Amino acid sequence: MEQTKFIKKLAMWVAIVAAVIIAIIGLCFGRVIEGNLFAEVAKWVVMGLVIIGILEGFIALGVGGIIYHFVYERKHPRLDQD
Repeated sequence: MEQTKFIKKLAMWVAIVAAVIIAIIGLCFGRVIEGNLFAEVAKWVVMGLVIIGILEGFIALGVGGIIYHFVYERKHPRLDQD
């Protein structure tokens, strides 16, 4: 598997898990502070997108290559390397 494909899959799963965790936290511990429920849900959605965006940037630009190396390349070494 190529590194870019691995990082895209990793980023997708990080986004899915983060969205589920944010939704659970919002449902369990959320309080209606805004004037109506729509504004409260919109606030949680925007906050979730910001958090997911930060995580995606961190995974894709920061540690995605390192995770690829330690998880995938060590189990599947390339044959063309000396």
